[in-house]
Amino acid sequence: MRRPIVAGVLATVVLMAASFVAGVRVAERSDPRGLEQVVEAARDIQARSASPVSERDLIRAAIRGMLELLDDPYAAYLDPTAAQSARDLATGSFVGIGVWLRPAEDGLEVSSVLAGSPARDAGIAPGDLLVAADGHPLRGLSAEEAGRFIRGPEGTTVALVVRSGAQEREVEVARERMAFDDVQARLAAPVVAHARVLQIGEGVADRLRRRLEELLAQGAQAVVLDLRGNPGGLAEEAAEVAGLFVEDGPVARFRDGDGELPATGDALAPLPLAVLVDGSTASAAELVAGAVQDHGRGVIVGTQTFGKGAVLAVSDLAEGAAVQFTTAEFLTPDGHVIEGRGIVPDVPVLPGGPTDAQLERAVDVVTSALEGSP
Repeated sequence: MRRPIVAGVLATVVLMAASFVAGVRVAERSDPRGLEQVVEAARDIQARSASPVSERDLIRAAIRGMLELLDDPYAAYLDPTAAQSARDLATGSFVGIGVWLRPAEDGLEVSSVLAGSPARDAGIAPGDLLVAADGHPLRGLSAEEAGRFIRGPEGTTVALVVRSGAQEREVEVARERMAFDDVQARLAAPVVAHARVLQIGEGVADRLRRRLEELLAQGAQAVVLDLRGNPGGLAEEAAEVAGLFVEDGPVARFRDGDGELPATGDALAPLPLAVLVDGSTASAAELVAGAVQDHGRGVIVGTQTFGKGAVLAVSDLAEGAAVQFTTAEFLTPDGHVIEGRGIVPDVPVLPGGPTDAQLERAVDVVTSALEGSP
């Protein structure tokens, strides 16, 4: 059975799962002509080849071969573990070790660690560098590419080489099923709400609204929306998140797709807004940042985003596997290309230093807007 799933891009949060973004419904088609040739070849290979090969391996090889013809960087065969991770993330439950990663010079830097996770129990902290996983060097790999070495079935472990400062150590980390709070909000200053959204899954817009309303009731008069490290999410949910700040107009436009994606939901009061982004902000999170920027609703602070504007269809296969491939590309409301380019911040700020320089700058931006308001 083939069931379309709205989806974005595969596993930029490698230990969490896959990130989802705008999708389109895939029309049902009759079996391609000549499919019997594939069946005949598979039977002949299995029956007569001097190299033993299973039917399952032949089927997977045929699927991967078809995907390679697409000239599509996001086309992929998802084995049952990866496919289940993708489904899980949309609901906030996943199997993993509980870290968010971003590319670094010698490996993958830990940008955040989930409270109560196996990674936290193993002593892994933000700023640590993952150098290797089960003997596989991670240098030069994207978070997505490293995922195949770090992901795995629930109940298994992965041996990680972790660098903290100048010290390296090897730790065994369990893979467990976890749930996480995808909206973390607090007062970063007496009148500034800081809301970090870790991914854009089901219901995140409602959770964000509730958290912000609580902080507004405590005296917040401005908002910093933190999308750093956010790999994306469901397109419809991104439209609702953007709709909290953008009252009218499209959140995105589609090239080779169906028109535009409108902002949905009721906007909050038009308070000063800064949106924090970095090189790991991707997919549907870029959709939110692009909408805020193009509508002039807020100031984008941080570093240039990842640049993933693909609209993917994900179709379930037998035994829990799936295939994904690009069906269209989304643009910002003003028609700016995101794929391969990303969102350029209005206020560039590099990370680093003893404090969170990017957050401090975003707080300054919205505080200045308050002081300059009538």
